[in-house]
Amino acid sequence: MSMPLEVVEGPEIVGGAREWEDRAWFPPGPQLAICLSGGKQHLADLTDDELLQVAAAARRQTSWAQARELAAIAELTQRRTAAEKAGDPDYRTLPARESVTEEVAAALTVTGNTAATLVHLAEQLTGPLVATGDALEVGRIDMAKARVICDVTDTLPEQVTRRVEAAALVKASAQTTGQLRRRIKRIAQRLAPEAIEERKREAVRQRRLELWDNPTGTADLALCDLAAEDAHGIHNKITAAAHGLKADGDTRPLHLIRADLATQLLNGAPLPEAIHAVLAQASDAAPQPAAATDAQTGGTLHLRGSASADHAAGHAVSGVPRPDGAAPLPATVTTPDPAGASAEAGSSQASGTPRSRDGAAFEPDTADAGSRDEDSAISELAAMTARRLTHLRDRTPAAELPAAVNHAVQHTAAQLARRRDALCRGDDERHGRPGYRPPASLRREIQERHATCVFPTCNQPSHRCDIDHTTPWGPGITCRCNLAPLCRRHHRLKQSPGWKLHHLWPGLLVWTTPAGAWYIVRPERR
Repeated sequence: MSMPLEVVEGPEIVGGAREWEDRAWFPPGPQLAICLSGGKQHLADLTDDELLQVAAAARRQTSWAQARELAAIAELTQRRTAAEKAGDPDYRTLPARESVTEEVAAALTVTGNTAATLVHLAEQLTGPLVATGDALEVGRIDMAKARVICDVTDTLPEQVTRRVEAAALVKASAQTTGQLRRRIKRIAQRLAPEAIEERKREAVRQRRLELWDNPTGTADLALCDLAAEDAHGIHNKITAAAHGLKADGDTRPLHLIRADLATQLLNGAPLPEAIHAVLAQASDAAPQPAAATDAQTGGTLHLRGSASADHAAGHAVSGVPRPDGAAPLPATVTTPDPAGASAEAGSSQASGTPRSRDGAAFEPDTADAGSRDEDSAISELAAMTARRLTHLRDRTPAAELPAAVNHAVQHTAAQLARRRDALCRGDDERHGRPGYRPPASLRREIQERHATCVFPTCNQPSHRCDIDHTTPWGPGITCRCNLAPLCRRHHRLKQSPGWKLHHLWPGLLVWTTPAGAWYIVRPERR
């Protein structure tokens, strides 16, 4: 049935032809973005085949956008490393490449490990694996396949890398990541067996035990980069003992028995006692969910356990003044609506609303009136600082922005200095504690105020961090308005060219970056 000549939003276009009819391949870019921009309600008008074409087109567009992201990161890395080569190296600072990693982590709100992966991919896909980068940009492969090619060719000789890449791209668009990995691993093993073996030995030298928390309140414990024979040997031994327990009457799924047995053994119980303890657990256990897939990734052994949450209480402060010297800020402010906040609110750049590092609006503990007053006052001071900097950014040429942002934050800190010093001094004759090292009580206060390193994306617990003088000791003082927890990496980053950490008020800090971005960090409650 024909339709009249008209332009229709969504899946239908001029002349009655459907947007996705006979378009199994449509190159990614601005035009495809326009085609994909119709509302979701129009998808109901498409056939099943057209829906699959839309899904495939959206994936191609995602690949194109990710290629652009990596290209931008690669260009930034080249600029920073070129500037580093032109200057004098300093062991107290982070190398330019690692500084870029932290800059990317803060800008994209990703972990340091994710940012490091992006920087490495960016360098590879614009360097030795440029053909893979081109395939990603045109949508022939997605980011997952690009990572497979990068991982398999990492540290291989240049000539072998080119041959493996060429072979990979022949079939990559028609293969899953698993199929692609198996195929090019065989090719790499055949072309450079010595390099593959050396890479394996180097990975084993970096073996480690890792622990991380899960959203469910549990934790994962992993032995990473073991020799394959060791990982399989451990897994097989525990599996054999678990089968024996099932034969002795434990009716639970095998994966649960293995986890409990491994937990007992790692807690130091000898194998006979561990088996008795697991059987005792089985007799008292409630009904368990259906058995999960028995899976093991080569070289990494994972165990699961429970984890308790960390909690940190803020130190009460009152009478926070306005930077312009006007009357002190009110003790309470209206809590902004989190739904209306910018996606970049964690950095307080695009919005005047200060937010915690996970992007959620800060909610004070209603059980503690003093802390609530402090949180409300610091919230308004943080929002005021963000508004000032946003106003400055909108009116400053890009080349002058880094210096202008630093100057504006320093000016705000200077305006607050007299009242901040008076608050910290109290009835004492002098401001601050004598000596470089803070006393234990002050150290605990700083750790309670910030549960982790104060870099925006860092999760290193504060008890494992340096209690750093924001302004270096002498002229800086040992006081809660000049101390914050910094892990060693971000301690060095603070001293790197273009980076600066400012302490506006006790617990309220502002990071400024070489690009002129800023990130406001407040006391957190966990």
